[in-house]
Amino acid sequence: MQIRNKLTLYFTVTSSLLMLLIMIFIYLLFSNITKNDFYQALHDRTEVAAGVYLEADEISESALKKIKEKYLVSLPHEVIRMYDSTDKLSFINENNQNWSKQIIDDVRAKKYIAYQENDKQIVGIDYDDNQGNFVILASAVDIYGQQKKKNLLQIMAVLFGVQLLVQLIAGKWFAGNALDPIQKVNTQVQKISATDLHLRVDTDNEKDEIGILAANFNGLLERLEKSFDLQKMFVANVSHELKTPITNIIGEVEVAVSKDRTTAEYKNTLQSVLVEADRLNDIIRNFLLLANNENDIGRQQTELVRFDELLWEIKEIFNREPKTILDIQMAELPEDETRLNVKTNKTLLTLAITNIIQNGIKFSSGKPVVCSMHFTANDIIISITDKGIGIDAETLPHIFEPFYRSINANTYQGHGIGLYIAKKIIELLGGNITVQSQPTAGSTFNIILPQNT
Repeated sequence: MQIRNKLTLYFTVTSSLLMLLIMIFIYLLFSNITKNDFYQALHDRTEVAAGVYLEADEISESALKKIKEKYLVSLPHEVIRMYDSTDKLSFINENNQNWSKQIIDDVRAKKYIAYQENDKQIVGIDYDDNQGNFVILASAVDIYGQQKKKNLLQIMAVLFGVQLLVQLIAGKWFAGNALDPIQKVNTQVQKISATDLHLRVDTDNEKDEIGILAANFNGLLERLEKSFDLQKMFVANVSHELKTPITNIIGEVEVAVSKDRTTAEYKNTLQSVLVEADRLNDIIRNFLLLANNENDIGRQQTELVRFDELLWEIKEIFNREPKTILDIQMAELPEDETRLNVKTNKTLLTLAITNIIQNGIKFSSGKPVVCSMHFTANDIIISITDKGIGIDAETLPHIFEPFYRSINANTYQGHGIGLYIAKKIIELLGGNITVQSQPTAGSTFNIILPQNT
């Protein structure tokens, strides 16, 4: 069943049940009022009977006339009986209906009773007069009240049918109106394919559920578009980046095997092949990390890392490389040593920091690269400053894009993915990275990580 029809059905059933309960309440209330009114009418009849038969000798002729006029208007199937203290009929000697001694005694005990027997309603009163004590019982059938209730039921049945029809029509209209945005989204989604991931779903109101759904779907499309673009760039660049070291390796080997050579020449050839193999290994490692799913990276195991020790370990890594100067500065260490600890992924964080340091060393042409650490109320900030070629304002917004290389960096060896991987890792670890740079004046990268210990 379509959601439109389900909503219509739910709306109609709920509203109809509510209307039915209201109608039942109204009918029961009306029935109770009608019943009580008729009991009051019967009570009045007993009072009139007492006035006519028992008080006639005590009231004026005109008053008696008025009572008789009122009494003459009898109720449908009306029966009135009067019983003296010995339970014998008095004044009215018709025998077509008599009440049992038990009921008469009940009236005397309670002074007033009212009950229903089949379709008849009965009222009894205990009446004291100068002629003695009497029990007056009156019964009648409320034909008019029953007809009113029947008419009310018929009116309610018609109204219920009309409201049911109106609710079906209104429910279908309201459901259709409420679901029109979903239909609009469905129509737009059908137009989106793998070649049209740039399209987006319109969000008329991002605060309602459908707007939130459309916004989330647009976010999914944006992530898919970036993923597809990254795949395209990956395929386009991987062959180009791998071609150079593989060609160099093949060329060196072909030259070496073209004729017999000395041990020193073979050693030089193998050394060149080793350099290209290391370069090839670095390219493959970075490409595999780049191709890895972000969620897989984010689920890597975390541990408590002490930042000063981590930076000294990174310095030891770069001390092994010739002509590399990495200066570690820690002038602003906090008094509370626990603030040096951050729960994070040490392997990924080390990779991100070393990628940025390597980038600075590459463009600094032997000048020192400074890595410093300072603290804010909630964050640890690692600043990496180089004295390299710098970055112009036009290039600066693009340096973290995958495979992007500026014009002034084309003379330097690289693949254009080191900074992208560093930024991606830092963001996955809950941090942020910023950069300030001027052409020919060097660059400063700030890694900001929350202290979430």
